[in-house]
Amino acid sequence: MGVTTAQIVPLHCTSAAASATAPIQAGIYSITAGVLEAPASPWHRLGLHIGRPVWAVLACGCDHPVPRRLRRAGDIALLPAGSAAILERESPSTVLMVELAPALLQEAALEMGCDKRSLALAPDPQLRDGQIEHIGWALKAELEAGQPNGRPYLEGLGLALSARLVSRYAIRRPGPTPRLTLPAGQMRRVTDYIEANLDGDLSLRLLAQIAGFSLSHFKTLFRHTAGVPLHQYVIRRRVERARLLLAQGHSPISQVAFAAGFTHQSHMARHVRRLLGVTPSDLLSHGK
Repeated sequence: MGVTTAQIVPLHCTSAAASATAPIQAGIYSITAGVLEAPASPWHRLGLHIGRPVWAVLACGCDHPVPRRLRRAGDIALLPAGSAAILERESPSTVLMVELAPALLQEAALEMGCDKRSLALAPDPQLRDGQIEHIGWALKAELEAGQPNGRPYLEGLGLALSARLVSRYAIRRPGPTPRLTLPAGQMRRVTDYIEANLDGDLSLRLLAQIAGFSLSHFKTLFRHTAGVPLHQYVIRRRVERARLLLAQGHSPISQVAFAAGFTHQSHMARHVRRLLGVTPSDLLSHGK
């Protein structure tokens, strides 16, 4: 018995003039039972099942056997750019097909502050996602109404769909990604303030305000810039301040501890031994 090739009948599609240059193309298709081959495409593709339930087998970028599944309204197939697929349906079905230009996902990634160079999508033959489904129904309604809202509306839906794909389904390609650091001016203001106030209570929140970043963002940026967490940086600067004061030999160890910002003498002694390998008394006697 031969293999039946499925036939595709377009019902409602984006206009040819608009789709020629638009970053999104969409259409509602009636597909007969049989086998349908989808060759690799430079576009990202999604198929939203919008008709009656149908038993089907969909293989897309998989090296293992794909089980026969019941596809219901709202089920989504994700086929990234460069991926091919083979779909075998046991009965007719209706599908909303959406194609997205990779540039649209890059635009969404840029607006979301993601590194667009390290983003990739993985094929998924059957997923459920309420947000994607909601956008799909809006596209379906727009196509069936004859696209009264025009190309800007379609592209807005495409951008929203791309943002969802980036935030939920993008995976990181292996390889180094650049780490963000504090701009030189902000870093200098922060370190200057630390040096001028080593003997005081250096509030993390105040330092973040000086740098002009949120508390959590500042902690990460400072660590990337200085190479150590902020509290370790402050300890190192206080130990250096204590070393200089002890080397002068003018003040007792207890006063040096407070002048360098340590809570008490033993607190300073512990960190001096850890970082310098000597005791405060050694530094004091060496300076005299």
